[in-house]
Amino acid sequence: MIEQAIPNHEEELARLAEIGTTGFVIGFGLRFGQPDFFLNRYPEAWTTKYEEENYFFGDPVAAWTIARTGAIRWSEITFPDIRNVMPEAAKHGLIYGATVVTKVGRKRSFMSLARPDREMTDAEMEYLHSQIQLWARLFARSQVALTEGEIDVLRLLRDGLTQGEASERLGISTSTVKFRLSSAQKKFGANRTANVIALAARQNII
Repeated sequence: MIEQAIPNHEEELARLAEIGTTGFVIGFGLRFGQPDFFLNRYPEAWTTKYEEENYFFGDPVAAWTIARTGAIRWSEITFPDIRNVMPEAAKHGLIYGATVVTKVGRKRSFMSLARPDREMTDAEMEYLHSQIQLWARLFARSQVALTEGEIDVLRLLRDGLTQGEASERLGISTSTVKFRLSSAQKKFGANRTANVIALAARQNII
């Protein structure tokens, strides 16, 4: 999915790794706390601690990401750090960081990067902000458009019905159910029913 949003994504991710030498995260299509796509390249030890301690609630960077748009260095964020998330992050090399956020429609896309040795330069901040704006627009355009019939089938299969039961519920033939499922799978590039259901749910389609 990332190749649909970020042209030359391998080179671009390598460039991000050069700027955020400790790591970075990218999220596209954030709404109601759940992004449509999320890539985490932060150190595994920090990710594990962050999840175990449930740091999202109390993280000033996360709060800024949800409440603001634009570009900011972590040192400039004024949201309170009541759980001392940032000092803990620093122990894992996330000392200096930057966050960039943009909105396309009602959904946010964001990127945060960290390094242990210096603040991000103005040129780096401008680059990061321009890239997230570009990538968010490309990601929004790449979102899969399913027909109402395909959505109906996926919803019933998500709820545990068999293809035969779905056909009875919808008043259509089993072959039509299979056709709609196959069409949805092709649109998502998924080869299994469980995969296409998960992808459709992640995009809040079902």
